[in-house]
Amino acid sequence: MALVLGLNTIKFVAILLLVINLYHVLILVEGKIDVLSAKEELELQRQLTILNKSPIQTIHAPWGDAYDCIEFHKQPAFDHPLLKNYTFKMSEDQIVSTKNSQLETMMNQVNECPKGTIPIRRTTKEDLIRAKFLSSNGVRDKQYRAGISYRAQATGETIYGAKGWFNFWNPSVNQDQFSSTEIALYAGSGEEINVLKHGWTVDPQLYGGSNLTRTFAYWTGGSGNKAGCYNTLCRGFVQVHDKYTLDMPIYNSSIAGGLQYTQTTFISLESEKWWLTIHGDIQIGYWPSELFPGFAPGAGWVYWGGRVKAGKDGVSPPMGSGRPMDDYAYNNGYIERVQYVDMTNNPQRPDNFEYTIDCFEHYNARYYPNNDIVHFGGTGGRDCQ
Repeated sequence: MALVLGLNTIKFVAILLLVINLYHVLILVEGKIDVLSAKEELELQRQLTILNKSPIQTIHAPWGDAYDCIEFHKQPAFDHPLLKNYTFKMSEDQIVSTKNSQLETMMNQVNECPKGTIPIRRTTKEDLIRAKFLSSNGVRDKQYRAGISYRAQATGETIYGAKGWFNFWNPSVNQDQFSSTEIALYAGSGEEINVLKHGWTVDPQLYGGSNLTRTFAYWTGGSGNKAGCYNTLCRGFVQVHDKYTLDMPIYNSSIAGGLQYTQTTFISLESEKWWLTIHGDIQIGYWPSELFPGFAPGAGWVYWGGRVKAGKDGVSPPMGSGRPMDDYAYNNGYIERVQYVDMTNNPQRPDNFEYTIDCFEHYNARYYPNNDIVHFGGTGGRDCQ
């Protein structure tokens, strides 16, 4: 009897070891254990090799991220299949090193990389696992917006960019929620939708449990890529600044009715590149137009406003400051100097705007054309209809 039990135990252990070798429990996200096969594990390693180039120097930021200083022409963007034959004319002398004392007091920045190199946030295996999880169908559902949209189709125009000046907040969110402010360009629909957006977010799922307010970018070029890509978690964005990147933590949060911490964001099409410029003259980098077939010749519509994601319990988080909407913009999230860029490359106000509000129970938005400002927000709550 003991011999039989011993053999059964050995068989059980052998099977268990086989399962462990075939599958690796890697991370817990939104209460779900994400299990990857050995094949998927190898694919993760392949992606890490592509994204993490051999650095000239590595900078360990005080907020916990590591940034590799990569030679400009060796950055991951140029490994994108659509950019294999891409010719870039940037030289090390054209790498941007603009300084702005006001921005430095508000936003963390990477200590300057050596001349001829640019900072790329080092991607970890956990980053890719979270990105894979967030790409799963339904995980980023239950999103609600409050802001305004301008649709070029209604006027026969083509949009070559968008800009605005938004304030920063640090709303309280749970681990399976996010709350953000964004300026977003769109074209197409369904699986062929093209999206390019920039703003700030509090997103613990994306940033490994961190509730810091951070700037972010998100983009997708269609072709069935419904999930899209955050920041530099995939190839495509060309970094040109030696200090500021797409996902900088923000030191300060605005005060309701008082001091406002703000930043301009300008996304513009110039010489077949979609440039991202912040704070007036700081060019962080660009996305080559090859990545956005739906943006030919330009975008179809723009959205300015807030966006939140509810948790799996159906509760959505605060938007903007988290206060109920009132008539005073400085009490809420806002974007002022709202403009799009027309076919003649001139900035225009969106006079033929429409409100985009997905959950009136908890969020609202108001646009004042004469003051050139849209403000938005709300406390959040359960079960938007």
